[in-house]
Amino acid sequence: MSNLWDQQQNKIEVYLDDNKEPIAVYSPPARFELDTTTLDDGEHKLTVIAYSEDGKKSVRDVKFIVRNGPGITIQGLKENDIVEGKISLLVNAYGASAKEKWEPTTAETPSPIPSWIWVLFILIVAWSMFYFINQWNPPEEFANTPTYKKPQITEVTKEASQNLTAINGADIYRKSCSSCHQENGQGLTNVFPPLMSDDVVKAKDPTEHIRIVLFGLQGKVINGIKYSTPMPAWADQLSDEEVAAVVNHERTSWGNNAQLVQAKDVRKVRENRK
Repeated sequence: MSNLWDQQQNKIEVYLDDNKEPIAVYSPPARFELDTTTLDDGEHKLTVIAYSEDGKKSVRDVKFIVRNGPGITIQGLKENDIVEGKISLLVNAYGASAKEKWEPTTAETPSPIPSWIWVLFILIVAWSMFYFINQWNPPEEFANTPTYKKPQITEVTKEASQNLTAINGADIYRKSCSSCHQENGQGLTNVFPPLMSDDVVKAKDPTEHIRIVLFGLQGKVINGIKYSTPMPAWADQLSDEEVAAVVNHERTSWGNNAQLVQAKDVRKVRENRK
């Protein structure tokens, strides 16, 4: 009786994977719900067999992948890595679509802060200090005090220039340069070049030193390190006397002992650029 019914009516049988028995039998059209939460993660196959009224059969396979289980992350070992000895691994499993309430913190895998973020942070801090020092103006009642009064620099002899370097040059360096090159002249590795023991700062001919302070610099390789951070130009902010003072401060500080310059040396370099 059952075989007669099968031959006289359309019928759909649904099979899962390699099961011999169908998980459902319907008369078309039919809608049913496939519960994948009972299946293991990985590849599966749904087979649909349809029978016509005259007993002819059609078969269709649909392959699909189940991902109900937790996601897995592994830090410290990648596929095809060549390793030896003991290695430290960080393994995490997080999330699952079948969970009614999902806790986001379970998906967070601890990891160190990338080095480029530290470099960016240092650049932002240095720029902020530079901007604050150069843009901040003291209140009027303090503007003419010895602490905040702008130094008045004129052309002087070598002996006077040494005194100028120790006072005004150091003050200008502190306000305009130390946020990048640091108070100790050692700069920041891979970000801002050092002035201590630098060949340009120690050179007998100060022309290149003056030119860099006046017109800036970027991309120079110093001791095998390329410094991409731009050195700002000070030609529009500092007078010839001020440039001479800060250059002399750099050429006589942190163990440097180079020939001093005068305002006329700065003026010559400035005019040659025009």
